[in-house]
Amino acid sequence: MDDADALVRKVNKWVALQKECSRKLKNLADELEEATKAANVTKVVGSSVSVGGAAAMTAAGVLTLLTGGAALPVLAVVAGAGAVASGTGALTSVGSDVYSASKSKDIMEEAQKVLEELQSLEQEMKDLMKSLKRQDSSFCRHGGAAGGGDDDDDDGNVMEFVMRSMARQEGLELSSSIMIRSVFGLPHIDMFKRIKANDIILAGCLIILTSALIAVSKQGGKKVASSLGKKAASAAAGSVAGGAVGLFFSVPELVSDCQNLDNTETEASKTLRKNARTILTSAEETEKELQKIREALKKLVRIKFIIEKETRTRDEKRELIDHAINNTPYPEVKQWLRENAESDVFFHLVNLTNFIAQKLNEEAKKKKGKDREKKKIELVFLAHGSIVDLMIPARCLLPLPSITDVLLYSPWNCLLYPEAAYSIATGSIQPHHRQFGCTNPDLCPFLPAAHTSFRLPHSWNSMRNTGLQSVPIIMVSPVAKIGDPAFAAFIALAAHFGEPAANRYLIPYLAPWIGKVPFFIVTLAMSLVLFFSGYEATVHLAACLGKSPGNAVMQEEYLQWQYAYAVDNTGMTVPRESIRYIDGPVFNMFKAVFGDESPFF
Repeated sequence: MDDADALVRKVNKWVALQKECSRKLKNLADELEEATKAANVTKVVGSSVSVGGAAAMTAAGVLTLLTGGAALPVLAVVAGAGAVASGTGALTSVGSDVYSASKSKDIMEEAQKVLEELQSLEQEMKDLMKSLKRQDSSFCRHGGAAGGGDDDDDDGNVMEFVMRSMARQEGLELSSSIMIRSVFGLPHIDMFKRIKANDIILAGCLIILTSALIAVSKQGGKKVASSLGKKAASAAAGSVAGGAVGLFFSVPELVSDCQNLDNTETEASKTLRKNARTILTSAEETEKELQKIREALKKLVRIKFIIEKETRTRDEKRELIDHAINNTPYPEVKQWLRENAESDVFFHLVNLTNFIAQKLNEEAKKKKGKDREKKKIELVFLAHGSIVDLMIPARCLLPLPSITDVLLYSPWNCLLYPEAAYSIATGSIQPHHRQFGCTNPDLCPFLPAAHTSFRLPHSWNSMRNTGLQSVPIIMVSPVAKIGDPAFAAFIALAAHFGEPAANRYLIPYLAPWIGKVPFFIVTLAMSLVLFFSGYEATVHLAACLGKSPGNAVMQEEYLQWQYAYAVDNTGMTVPRESIRYIDGPVFNMFKAVFGDESPFF
């Protein structure tokens, strides 16, 4: 079990222990207030008896004055009764305090034990989180997903590790560099801050409990009774000596005690009750957020199940479409999905990508050691292609992080010859290899120089780098008819070329029953399947990017600025000598798509 799995277990225990701690603190606050109430009742009883005794003494004093001393025996009797009554009140008070001290001490010790256990657990959690942060920093240095800082006040990607562990428990193996929380909008739980806030509360509660336990220890049992007995005896003596004066002091005290009978809240109980509520709120918030994560992960498990099915019910198709709509930020993609929700186009593309994923897994099983663990792959999508006069943000082609980039190789409005497409597939093409010329010299209205004189960047057209800038919608269509022997099998280029083609795979678009579709829907289907397969892919498009229809009016100046734009009838090829090795059957497949070999430019 790794640190993330251990942390998940401790977080669940932490929530349960917080709830128990909250109950203990509330019980202790209740007990302290009950003890205070009992003490108030005892004071009232004691004061009442004291008042009665003083009244009797005062009455006897009046009789003595009136009778000239004849009433002294009566005074002795009445005063004796008053003294006994006053002593009873004092003893009642002493007994109450001793009982309260003993019972409260047990509850305080229980609460202290839970508080200390909670503190120990939180320290273990902090140690695990620091370990995960170090792993995160190391992972980021080696090209992983962006992480947080080193400050303990920021949990960085700690909760990402937690979510990934929870996903594994649900049977989901997701790519290590995909940020689950950001992709699916899951709640952010800053555990460092939450635990630090708890630290302060727990420390405050322990100070109260420790002080209270010390006080109970010092003033318990006989010492408390002796102390209170002396005070009661002294008060009673004062009442006897004071006669009528004692009456004036005792009656206001009785009235005050009766008024404060229910005034039981002390500073200690008030603080403990407030802290109990805070700790319970922290537990409930954490529990609620963890439940949201679990529910989201269960939904992902459900979507994975639907994606991997060969046939789906109407409701399952609706679920998958809704999931795709909810998890793309781009209105253009949402609109296409809504408009085509009743067709099977998207599901055919998902099935096509499932087929690819199965082949990838078959290839992975053939590998050994670390090569088997490699989940970063290069996918070359081979198709007929064109661009239309509608624009979308380039990021639409990267709907989920499972597709890290989409690379386009030719300028806009440019056709491909088989040598260039073959070089794209094998990964051997370099920017300086590009050669351009006219594809229709006899009928082209442009001078030959027009096909070579446009501005050409020194890098490929990266959709990740282009970001929110607009690009034309790319339409792709199948490259062969059903049963065409040239496209009979999925081709792993590594089997033909070795390095640097390892983990580079060719995907001929062999789905004539699907037809022409926007390329952003192809990458959406790819990204969903790859996401649940644990793969990350850079997608390379080997397709022509000529405008369609031929008379379409494109935003030529903008597209020239965005990357490069070629005049009509421009084609791109590469020198034959730049291709290290040509596999005959594979190259013939490219010729079937892009026509005969390119003329000499």
